[in-house]
Amino acid sequence: MASGNESYGTPLGPPQSRMVDDHVLAIIIICFFVIILGTISFFGIVANVINLIVFIRQGFKDTVNISLFSLAISDIGALIPLLWMSIGLNPYFFADPPFDPQEVLYLTSGWPHICFARISGWITAFITLERCLCIAMPLKVKTMITVKRTAIALVSIYVAMIGALLPVFYALRLEPIFSPLKNETKFRTVYIPNGFAIESAVFLINAFSQFVSFIVVIICTIILVQALISKSKWRKSTSSFGDHDSFSNRDKKVVKLVLFIAIIFIVCFLPSAINFLASSLEPEFNTYGKYGDLFVLMWSFSANLSATNSAVNIFVYYKMSSKYKQILDKMLLRSTKG
Repeated sequence: MASGNESYGTPLGPPQSRMVDDHVLAIIIICFFVIILGTISFFGIVANVINLIVFIRQGFKDTVNISLFSLAISDIGALIPLLWMSIGLNPYFFADPPFDPQEVLYLTSGWPHICFARISGWITAFITLERCLCIAMPLKVKTMITVKRTAIALVSIYVAMIGALLPVFYALRLEPIFSPLKNETKFRTVYIPNGFAIESAVFLINAFSQFVSFIVVIICTIILVQALISKSKWRKSTSSFGDHDSFSNRDKKVVKLVLFIAIIFIVCFLPSAINFLASSLEPEFNTYGKYGDLFVLMWSFSANLSATNSAVNIFVYYKMSSKYKQILDKMLLRSTKG
């Protein structure tokens, strides 16, 4: 997003390609970025706070609980910037702000959301990979993936993704800029020398990171589905291994929970992956490029799907985990009585 642009067709930039009518695009922005995105983000933040409380009460002896706890934190980190975006793009909330909304939101909402969305993607990849190892090496996996190693892996994901984001805040900064055309001074983003090249490099790193985690989740999901099918066939052909069946049923529930999380992730992030690929192949596919209106239109859908991915896990946990359901029911019952 280059600074110094004085005319805007929409709150997110000038639609130069004219593939979408200006008024239609403005309505889409209000509906998708302000109303729907704001509602999903607010609900998701509340839902993930509940998830954190439930996982704390469950304890952290199970590596899956640790991973899901970390996923809830990253989902909150991804949703807060989106909630801020829905507020910042509301023309009725900021009538005449002392800053340029689109440029401030680009730096304070867009990039932080991308960072935490990548973290959520890698945590999802880690969870699915762990389940695959549990199926491939059931006797060795407990010594390979311990609580300590899981915590180290998850912290490393956070450190790596946040570290990859920091150069953007070095390359761009908010400064008061005077506009002779409008006779006003507003805070806007300003690039340092070579700042655009730094930002482009970070963008490519994040795009590559998303594709890798996305592919890992897809591959592991296919393996898990095949494992469930094969185990189901095996149980039908045998009927005299009670203890093993009991373990398999418990393991099957965990695999199904992970599968639901993975499938939701794949569905919700597929449009985002396509957008990143389009931005990498077509330099004009960005907010201020030739296809600016199409870019805004595509990301209006992608942002809402990304928010949905971070918000709906509470339903999966409640449906698939009896322990989660029991703790949450007790919490709700206690608050109702109180």
